[in-house]
Amino acid sequence: MTGQTYATGKPLPPRDQWVPRMFHRLMNGEPVFYVIDLPADDDLGAHAEANPGTLRIEDALTGEILWRQQ
Repeated sequence: MTGQTYATGKPLPPRDQWVPRMFHRLMNGEPVFYVIDLPADDDLGAHAEANPGTLRIEDALTGEILWRQQ
């Protein structure tokens, strides 16, 4: 994502349409998690690939696993 568009040039939705995503990662061998807001249709696989150590990504409101390390 760059500025007001995705890297592909597609416009980002308004911020009030973004949703919280919980990233579970290993950092220095220790499990950690953090929550960030992302557009609902964002490419979670691309985020995981850009953040080595990502184990899974969940919907922070429901706990549904949206992406899991293969």
